[in-house]
Amino acid sequence: MNKKKYESKSVVSAYINMRLQNPEVMIIVKYREFISGKHVLDIGCGSGRTTAILKNLSSGYVGLDYSLEMVESCRKRFEGVSFLHSDVRDLSEFKDGEFDCVMFSFNGLDSINHDDRLKGLREIRRVLKKEGLFVFSSHNRNHRFAISRPGIEILTTPCKQAGNIIKFLKSMRNHLRNKNQQVFKDQYAIINDVAHNYAMLTYYIDKVNQIKQLEDVGFETIDMYDTLGNMLFQDSDDKDSAWIYYVAKKLIH
Repeated sequence: MNKKKYESKSVVSAYINMRLQNPEVMIIVKYREFISGKHVLDIGCGSGRTTAILKNLSSGYVGLDYSLEMVESCRKRFEGVSFLHSDVRDLSEFKDGEFDCVMFSFNGLDSINHDDRLKGLREIRRVLKKEGLFVFSSHNRNHRFAISRPGIEILTTPCKQAGNIIKFLKSMRNHLRNKNQQVFKDQYAIINDVAHNYAMLTYYIDKVNQIKQLEDVGFETIDMYDTLGNMLFQDSDDKDSAWIYYVAKKLIH
């Protein structure tokens, strides 16, 4: 379901115009030593939102996405740059310890189920060098609007109101179709949220459980940020942050 949505031309076009978010800029500046002149794997590169800066800083940039449409878009925009159509759950095309830094931006890890998420995290750890850096974002289960249902805004402009009604009907249809596939566990939830008119199922997790999840697969969480770029701690109030940025380092057992 999620993969089909990310391969649609409308979504690919929308992602082309997106820019780096504040926490991403802060992380790239703070941890530049892991990127500048180093080997970087950019998972979920989409239409190249993160490519421009990472390819210029690194000495060995590889962009990867499981949407072929996204990969083709990148290849057209960035000639001579390495892009692969692949899947985080199977990074067998890469050697153990091949990268200094792996970035999985814009909540890309949240598009797969729990077991596949753990499989992906283990693959990311495998391809990272000793004490290599892993940067990613994930939807925040503590967000005040994590669970929602379609609604409609009343506007005075007839044309805009007609568009709102169409969007509401589309969202309601998608939500009715997908809500029974939601999963709610103590450690995480898979929620049919507002994204793309309720067309998808998205993984949500809180800070404490994400830190534990990373630890279980061999990472140490060293930084967390909200969507505005504020640094977070385990006891920080994060209800206004729809997702959280994590910076983790590969542990050697």
